[in-house]
Amino acid sequence: MPKHIVSFDQLAQVDRPIRIGFFLIPDFPLMTFSAALDSLRQGNRLAKKAAFEWLLISADGGHVKSSSGLGFDMDASMSGAPRCDVVLLCAGINYTDAYDPNIFAWLRRIYAEGCILGAVSTAVFFLAKAGLLEGRRCAVHWESLASFRTEFPNCLATDDIFAIDGRFLTSSGGTVTLDMMLYLIAAVEGRDLASQISDQFNHPRIRRQNDVQRMDALDRFGIRNPKLGFVIRRMEATLNDPVEIAQLASSITMSVRQLERLFQSSFNKSPSKFYIELRMLRARELLINTELPINAIADICGYESASHFSRFYRRHFKESPAVTRRENHR
Repeated sequence: MPKHIVSFDQLAQVDRPIRIGFFLIPDFPLMTFSAALDSLRQGNRLAKKAAFEWLLISADGGHVKSSSGLGFDMDASMSGAPRCDVVLLCAGINYTDAYDPNIFAWLRRIYAEGCILGAVSTAVFFLAKAGLLEGRRCAVHWESLASFRTEFPNCLATDDIFAIDGRFLTSSGGTVTLDMMLYLIAAVEGRDLASQISDQFNHPRIRRQNDVQRMDALDRFGIRNPKLGFVIRRMEATLNDPVEIAQLASSITMSVRQLERLFQSSFNKSPSKFYIELRMLRARELLINTELPINAIADICGYESASHFSRFYRRHFKESPAVTRRENHR
């Protein structure tokens, strides 16, 4: 293998199968792993050659279970793994349970040796904890984006579906991982092969890096009015600094009364109540899925203090933020 791979262009010049190591972290999401692995298998089949080879790696080389309970035997431990061109980390919602200084040190070492590093879903936290993403653009799942930015303010976290920065690839997870892998395959074997793989998977369009992660508001809420969809998207983008309802109405050339009628006919609630519910649901997600302190969650969701936030939260969910966190972290 070459001593140092400094770009995807250089990787494309390698005259042998590209070796990709999948570093599996307990409770990793099966969908993201499958999207990554099967795109390589399909690439070999369509290219009619062994363009890619792969192996499974874990911290100690032992069996690793996915979040669905389906497990895999490993090919190697991180200390005993052969040198790889690319190492992709896969992690799920319980990623902090697997934090280990030895993993972070290993990541720093293989990066220094020229390895391309990738992370899908919450595995991006491992690269950041290893100190490798400072000043780097990285894609983070929308559910974890606020906590990531709080913990790693020097990383350029984005809500793009995936991101490429130097020798780092990061995917926000789920089906998006297929798009990231198609980018990698196109860089190594050409776009024609990537397009053929996409066709085989009935994937009608290879998405770009800056495509949005979440389903459009019109589809998520089952509405057809584009002005209403615009207002909801703006609400979701300003949960930490809520916009006045009058300003929202003005942005779509409506009066406040007209906007209120539109929300009442579509959701049987006022725009103010809808906005508050969005903030409360976001707060609940952060309480359940992150370790952020309650005062940080209050700030992310646009409340001036933890006590102010807690009063609204208790009124909405009939329990305190502390109870929500405790009941969902057993």
